[in-house]
Amino acid sequence: MNGDNLEEKSESLMEIMKGRILDSYRWQEDIIKPFSKEMGITTEEFEKILMRRLDMSGLENLHARFEQSKYLCILDKVDSDLKICWLSDIMGIISKEDADEIKNKIAKEVIEGKSYEDAIHDGRKELIKFLMR
Repeated sequence: MNGDNLEEKSESLMEIMKGRILDSYRWQEDIIKPFSKEMGITTEEFEKILMRRLDMSGLENLHARFEQSKYLCILDKVDSDLKICWLSDIMGIISKEDADEIKNKIAKEVIEGKSYEDAIHDGRKELIKFLMR
């Protein structure tokens, strides 16, 4: 019986510690609010998902991985929005190196604070200039 009580206390403590991580400002602003909005669920529901699916080390490491993945996600979005994958991989009218240079330039601008819409708009103009030469 004493072992069960200790296990319950340990689980309760772990839940409190996970809750503190999830309640932090950065977690709320960077992960909880945007993902819950994207999924169409409440922040509380998304927090429950994370609490249930991630262990303590997963939670502690996730924010750093999230920050690192932003750049990769922007690259993928730029690739898709400007149809660079078609121009490079399918049509072969721009090289892989040129495609990567264009995507990286736009992604860097977004990471540095330029709005995604403005970066894509300007990037599209530059892409057309590149293709016209």
